[in-house]
Amino acid sequence: MTDLTCACASARQVARVLTQLYDSRLRGAGLEAPQFALLITLEKLEPCSQVDLGRRHALDKTTVSRNLKLMERNGWIQSKVGADRRAREFTLTSAGRKHLAAGKPEWDKVQNELQSVLTPSQWKAMFRIFRTVTQAAQKL
Repeated sequence: MTDLTCACASARQVARVLTQLYDSRLRGAGLEAPQFALLITLEKLEPCSQVDLGRRHALDKTTVSRNLKLMERNGWIQSKVGADRRAREFTLTSAGRKHLAAGKPEWDKVQNELQSVLTPSQWKAMFRIFRTVTQAAQKL
């Protein structure tokens, strides 16, 4: 791995490596890391709009829409007209809850393994830096 002096290239490198790691561990549950993240958010917030999901994950409308359509086609989520009538609200189905339940132990394992190779202060600093950089980039 090469040291990159570009913030964007470095962040993309970290994102790719982490996504590959989590994808490999979640594969047995039939999930990919981005799907797991959206399902876990839906579990906590349901019903939840596409706009709220996009904001929480810093995803553009097209990316959220594509993921939601795939998960709806798979039968993991369902949508209904929201209180606003212009927006749809999404909830988990029993199949979605089943996939999420199958993925949680695998997610826990990979989280613990990754955490075990970092010191507690590095683990906390990582999240602090991620939040700081995300907020700074959003302001710009």
